[in-house]
Amino acid sequence: METNEISDTGIAVMCDIARAAIFDPDANKQAVIDALIAQGLVVETGKSAPGAKYKVTGKGQRELDARGVGVNEA
Repeated sequence: METNEISDTGIAVMCDIARAAIFDPDANKQAVIDALIAQGLVVETGKSAPGAKYKVTGKGQRELDARGVGVNEA
């Protein structure tokens, strides 16, 4: 079982990544993204387009699901 607590900001950033066609993080969000990457919740895709640069991992999606956060809404 995971012991790392994800901050509300981390959850919000994962939602932004999952939902956004264009996601261009500022320095504060980039620090959050770096922490999410370190926890295995987000990965860099290698794509250069701002919205496609990051992706929520399966582990990250399970964390969102566990919190009842829906990101597939239109």
